[in-house]
Amino acid sequence: MQYQDTLLMVFTGILAVAVALQSILFIGMYVSIRKLTALMNIVSKDLLRNVETVSAKVDESLASIKGIAQGFRPIQENLTVTATTIHNRVVDMDAFLAEATSVARTEIVRIQDAIQAATSRAQETMELLHEGILAPINEINAFTRAVRVGIDFLFRRRKNPSNSSVQDEEMFI
Repeated sequence: MQYQDTLLMVFTGILAVAVALQSILFIGMYVSIRKLTALMNIVSKDLLRNVETVSAKVDESLASIKGIAQGFRPIQENLTVTATTIHNRVVDMDAFLAEATSVARTEIVRIQDAIQAATSRAQETMELLHEGILAPINEINAFTRAVRVGIDFLFRRRKNPSNSSVQDEEMFI
């Protein structure tokens, strides 16, 4: 009986360690994704700021070229097309970064839901383990002790003082 109790305690310990490791991994994933989202937000802001600076400088360059060389109309048209293309690319990149940030946020919510589901499942498993296995074992153990004490009383067996202290310690545990 003591062997089974020890075995049950070992498997319960292994289960507890596995659940703890899984929780730590989920928390690590959650923190990493949060950092990644923050980094993406910072990069997108810096990129947008740099692109706006480049766009502003291109616009300034166009204005100065207009004033200096009215005879270079084809060059001016080419520069306008290039600036428009750059602007369109910047708008496309901003939309891409916004979409990537949105997807990352959605994934973070999914991971949070998965962590909550895993935690609730682990709690349910622990409750089932306690109610379905540990409680009946404790009841059987108590019943067995009661029968043993009853038989000892009926046959008037004397207990060894050292044996009594061991049984007292076992009942305390």
